[in-house]
Amino acid sequence: MSRIFEITERVASYAPKADLDRINRAYVFAAHAHAGQTRISGEPYITHPLAVADILASLGMDEATIITGILHDTVEDTDVSLDDVESHFGSDVATLVDGVTKIGKIHFNSSEHKQAENFRKMILATAKDLRVLIVKLADRLHNMRTLGFMREEKRRMIGEETLQIYAPLAHRLGIHWIKQEMEDLVFSYLETDAYKSLLQEMQGRLEGLNKTRERLESIIQQALERQGMEVRVQGRMKHLYSIHEKMQRKHVNFDDIFDLVAFRVIVEDMTKCYQALGVVHSLYRPVPGRFKDYIALPKPNGYQSLHTAVIGPENFRIEVQIRTDAMHSYAEDGVAAHWAYKEGSTEAGERESFKWLKQLTDLLKDTENPSEFLENVRLDLFVQEVYVFSRDGDIFPLPRGARPLDFAYAVHTDVGHHCIGVRINGEMADFSTRLRNGDQIEIMTSPDQSPSRQWLQYVKTPRARQSIRQWFKRQERETCVRVGQKILREAIGKKDVPADTLKRFNCENMEDLKIRLGRGEIPIHSLLEATEHDKRVLPLKLKGLKRSMMHAAGCCHPIPGDPVLGLFTAGEGMMLHHRKCPEVASQGNVDWLEVEWEAKRGQLFKTGIEVRSQNERGMLANVTRSIADASSSIEDLKLSQRGGSMTELLFLVEVEDRKHLAAVLRSIKSVSGVVSVSRRNRVGLSGKPETRALGETLRDFFSRKSSSKTTNKKEKET
Repeated sequence: MSRIFEITERVASYAPKADLDRINRAYVFAAHAHAGQTRISGEPYITHPLAVADILASLGMDEATIITGILHDTVEDTDVSLDDVESHFGSDVATLVDGVTKIGKIHFNSSEHKQAENFRKMILATAKDLRVLIVKLADRLHNMRTLGFMREEKRRMIGEETLQIYAPLAHRLGIHWIKQEMEDLVFSYLETDAYKSLLQEMQGRLEGLNKTRERLESIIQQALERQGMEVRVQGRMKHLYSIHEKMQRKHVNFDDIFDLVAFRVIVEDMTKCYQALGVVHSLYRPVPGRFKDYIALPKPNGYQSLHTAVIGPENFRIEVQIRTDAMHSYAEDGVAAHWAYKEGSTEAGERESFKWLKQLTDLLKDTENPSEFLENVRLDLFVQEVYVFSRDGDIFPLPRGARPLDFAYAVHTDVGHHCIGVRINGEMADFSTRLRNGDQIEIMTSPDQSPSRQWLQYVKTPRARQSIRQWFKRQERETCVRVGQKILREAIGKKDVPADTLKRFNCENMEDLKIRLGRGEIPIHSLLEATEHDKRVLPLKLKGLKRSMMHAAGCCHPIPGDPVLGLFTAGEGMMLHHRKCPEVASQGNVDWLEVEWEAKRGQLFKTGIEVRSQNERGMLANVTRSIADASSSIEDLKLSQRGGSMTELLFLVEVEDRKHLAAVLRSIKSVSGVVSVSRRNRVGLSGKPETRALGETLRDFFSRKSSSKTTNKKEKET
């Protein structure tokens, strides 16, 4: 258990000017606030904030961050308010405490919504001050160390969240020892049997591995010193979770894993890094394709090192990382290693390493859906990168698996929106092409181009996906405003309504009212009631609506030229029904609208056709051929046997309009053996994948005919 005097002694060792009395006062304040509270383990609650502060001190964090670690649960779990914290310890500490405080007193729709809001608050606060995230990581690390006292269900939930969010965040900040400890703890709790088995295997080989490590340390150290270098060589065992992950990924047993030991070579300066690399490669044969230069191309979190793998003695594969002292310090403690004890802020140059955080923050500000938010967080923490180049030679790190549109949106949102094509290494490529390390990308644009919803199938980065979604949301918003204006003008003859009407519909302003009217969230008859207008004006006549807002209903399959009525459905736009559709006749909804519906040239619509024909060989083939001859296609069909050797065929076909439909009907009627053909709006077919497959229907139909003929033949023989 951590003690306050141990924490203050550690802080004094790296920050002699720190106000230790202020830290002690924070401890007394927190101990008083948490008095009488215990953790699930039975320990006094104050042991947790002290442990968090101890982790922060081990990272060399500043005084305000240490105090925040001690106070971080006071606002959430006690009667202490943020104002109390600010009055005793200043606004800096209060801001940090607020950033890591969970939103426990606000009611949310679901646990996912609550989790999303917690992360949103944490990330937005982190963008202003990275210390918020460092405190949160220390808090989660200690909670993971004591997770064994939780019930199984809670352990699994917290463990999965840690693995998906917090461990990658620690990696993004470059604090690798926290990431590794979190992963090992999650592994031990969620896959206990596999963890114990792997631990036992490691312990069985530990003595031999330690001897190998010491021998190789000495060989590499001496070889580098012979070249006149001041060097430090450190060997380390890989942590259990990374070994387990590799075994799962490569489908191998523990005995097939040979790179259990990795070495760090720490030299004086950057030039010596490359000299040391040459010495290591002269000692042992390098493994092709395993060299990575993270000094020339640092990782997005600022990490720098040379990575290589060589085949050592007895074909023992060795991973070697070569770096300077400063790089090593950053590799161990990440942003905390660069924390200047001056006003608790990093230098401007160091903040360049955290552009990902600003980009993530920009995404979160525009994201309303909690599922979409968490998706963005998880995708943005996917840090296996490929490095590609623009035509001008600028380097862009993108997630592995990224596509050309991801690159276009990484350059600029407008470049993405207007992208019409891409050249990769001088060759034309399509939007589904995976980008690879070293690719040179050239984006071609046109001012007439705009995003397509199909692009969402190609893009992999949150930035690209969110930019495309936001574009469509803006388009929808503008369209809804225009539709809302038309409804107001036609329904009440005014452009605005009284303030009490806005209040009745919980609308902040007129634009909000128009948007909700345009989306169908406010029924038109409710608007007429609120403004005391006669409902007899229904159905309203609306002209000039965008085609993209109107969709043919699947119940009656109207086509352009049909007499139709429209009905706004929230989230779907306007659904168009044939005037003779039972949905209209039922009078279940009084908000029908008369609209002008003109289709875009070449656009196809589904409608139903009923054909009655004689049961003759080849009849189905002849009818389907006649439909194709009329430039139509069959989306679905249903066959039924009728009395008197008659067959009923129901088709769901695609046509442009009523004129095209008439041509299809004439073509079918010309087939010999067809008795009647007519349109049937409510054909009972949808054309969706879940309906019965056409081939299956035909096989069933012909097998019935074959069976019928066999039966008739047997009857005759009898």
